[in-house]
Amino acid sequence: MNSEAQEIHRRLSESVIDMLNEYRLQAHAGPVTDKALQEILFRASHGVVQVLAPYSGPPAGRAPPGARADVAGDLPSGDCYHR
Repeated sequence: MNSEAQEIHRRLSESVIDMLNEYRLQAHAGPVTDKALQEILFRASHGVVQVLAPYSGPPAGRAPPGARADVAGDLPSGDCYHR
């Protein structure tokens, strides 16, 4: 595993460990509410997203600037799709 992959693995593991520790702390005090569990999961997922953000592509439904062609110009004209 290269050093970049090791760093990603380390940071992802830290997020998961932090999430589990937070859950254990709250569970020690009593039942964990749905809201508290959602907050714990949100914080953990935020850490994961931050780690992986540099490796993601453009958001779904969006192409990089200049990559999108005129879609209407690519379609055949006429009523060839109507039966």
